[in-house]
Amino acid sequence: MDELLQEIKVLPGVVGIFVSVDKPDIIFSYVPDGYDHETLKQMGGSLQRIIKMNASCRLSVNSVEMRFPDAMVLVKHICEGALLVMLCETEANFSLINMTSNMLLGELAMGVEKVRADPDAALRAISAKKAGSMDFAQAQNEEPLKSAIPVFQDALARAIGPIAAMLVKEIVGKWLQGGGCGQERFPELVDLFCQEIGDVPLEKEFRAGTARLLLR
Repeated sequence: MDELLQEIKVLPGVVGIFVSVDKPDIIFSYVPDGYDHETLKQMGGSLQRIIKMNASCRLSVNSVEMRFPDAMVLVKHICEGALLVMLCETEANFSLINMTSNMLLGELAMGVEKVRADPDAALRAISAKKAGSMDFAQAQNEEPLKSAIPVFQDALARAIGPIAAMLVKEIVGKWLQGGGCGQERFPELVDLFCQEIGDVPLEKEFRAGTARLLLR
C-alpha cells in the first residue's frame, strides 16, 4: 500500500495523500504535520458518507473534487468502504494526478483486500513505520543525514541548479515518510533524486557524486 501511495505522493503539487478504510478502521497516510489520525478519520468518514449518499440515490459517483482558495481535494472510490484522498496545491497538474491515481486503483483495491484479510498485520506495519520515521528538521541534525545532506545538495545543484536546496528538503522529507533514515536506505533516496533530475547523463553524474555515501 505504501509504495502505491508514494507513486502518487511524489507527483508535483501533491501535498498529502491517504487511504481511508472502514471495517477495519485503518488509515494509510503521507500527509503534512498537523493532520493527525483523528482528523484524517473524520475526513474519511465525511467523504464516505458523500459517496454512500449518491449510491442511495442510484447515482454512480466514483470521484469527487473539492476546490478551496488555497488547495484542492481529490477523492477516488477504491472499493466498498475504501477511499483514496489526495490533498493538492491549486496549481497542480490534475490531469497527471488523475491519470496516475486511476491507473493504481486496481492495485489499491487488492491492497485493501489484503488489509481486511489480516488487519492486525496492517496495524503492526503502520506502527513500525511511525516508530522508525522522523521529520526533516530533526533528521538533518542527526547522522547519517547530517553529513550526507551537503553532499546530496552539492551533487543535485550541479545537475539542476540553485533550486537544489529546496528540492533536497522536499525529497528527503518524502523519503523519511517511508521509514527510518539509516544509511542502508540511501540507494532508495538516490533513486528519488534521479527521478527528479530526469536526464540520464545528469543522473549518472549525480550517482557518481554521491556514490561514497552508499554502504559497500
